[in-house]
Amino acid sequence: MILQFGKYKGREIEDISDIYYIQWLAKPKYSGGFYKSLHSTDLNWKVPIDIRVEARRVLESSGYVLKGNHWE
Repeated sequence: MILQFGKYKGREIEDISDIYYIQWLAKPKYSGGFYKSLHSTDLNWKVPIDIRVEARRVLESSGYVLKGNHWE
């Protein structure tokens, strides 16, 4: 699946070597706790479900396990 946004726009998810970015894509919950913006669209934006599912598949195939709200 090709990303249509972000710093890896135009690249396949499985070709991205930045594991922290893939973990962010696959995150189960998004909160404004770590990221504050003055733009309401930034606060309401979420990673599309199809991208989240693909990122989770990539993480699980690499041996990562979702524990609570983070990947180990």
